[in-house]
Amino acid sequence: MSHSAKILPFPPRSLAECLSPREWELRARDFLAIPADKRTDADRETFLCSPEILLSICALLRRNRDLAPTAVLSEAASIYQWISRPSCDLGLFDERDYFLGETALVAGGASRLVGKREEAFLWLDRAEAGFRHTMNPAPGLANVAYARLALRFEMGRHQDVLELTPSLEASFTKLHMEVEAAKCRLLLAMTLKMTGEHSGAIELLDRMHRNPALSSDLFLRAKILAELGDLHQLQGQFGLAMEAFQEASELLQEKEPSPARADLKLCVGATYKALGSLGAAKEAYRAAQQEYSALEMPGPVAYTRLLIAETLLEMNHDREAEWEILAALPAIDDIKMVPEGLAAMGLLRESVRRRNTDTSALKQLRAQLQASR
Repeated sequence: MSHSAKILPFPPRSLAECLSPREWELRARDFLAIPADKRTDADRETFLCSPEILLSICALLRRNRDLAPTAVLSEAASIYQWISRPSCDLGLFDERDYFLGETALVAGGASRLVGKREEAFLWLDRAEAGFRHTMNPAPGLANVAYARLALRFEMGRHQDVLELTPSLEASFTKLHMEVEAAKCRLLLAMTLKMTGEHSGAIELLDRMHRNPALSSDLFLRAKILAELGDLHQLQGQFGLAMEAFQEASELLQEKEPSPARADLKLCVGATYKALGSLGAAKEAYRAAQQEYSALEMPGPVAYTRLLIAETLLEMNHDREAEWEILAALPAIDDIKMVPEGLAAMGLLRESVRRRNTDTSALKQLRAQLQASR
């Protein structure tokens, strides 16, 4: 050893650092179980100043983000604010910057799900700032880039997604992040669907859903199958569509609401509608709307209400359709829309007021909202 080398005086390991991963997760659950208004600074010092426990907290928040986005946004924002304090003593190296990035990334994803796009972009900027100061920033920055692409997709910026997704997928592949690479391919397929490239999207998804790397991610596999089924029904291949939907349904046996199951019901409704079974389509759409409502996802709820309204109009239930439109409009007001969408919303609002629903404006507005589901 060189005479110029120094032995760093590492502090003794705390009790939390001696726990097993399972015990860290239990401690993380203990913290999250404390009501936010009952937590003390001592609680936060005990739980949030342990990198291992904080890592488990972040994992739990990521796992629950799609199931309870509003609650996860509140938790992630609160933790971010706590560890962003200059006086916060967290870890020995870059742990504080890493957890600033992780909590901001979770908050950004949850913000997107509840329709707060501008807030989502700000959280992603914060996440990038945190990861940029870590010793290995590449994985975190790649996840931030994916979250930004998902926002662009929802905003209808499909050419951006088509251009940037292949490079990001290559980055995930180089980093051996197979699940994230698969999410990129799914996003690309969804964009191809939106731009009318149905055959290319089917070819891409057909290779994906049997990927062994996705065997542990049932929600992602179900989402892939739901999108594949939807593409088949758009091509008029209703038998293949129902096969994909059935396989996706078998992966989603839990009773709790989930975006994957709501998306699946939406796709099933579209297939029933294409087959002319309007009553069955309405029921499937209603079931999807109820799941989105339980998940507190206003954008998808509004989109699904417009689908229900279109179906009711085809069934000559005009008054019921007006009720659905009126219920959807307040949530749509909060969504940043392109001028075409705003114009369609104005026409639709006025036509409903006059009790003569403008179906073309309804279809245009619904198309503008489609990506946000």
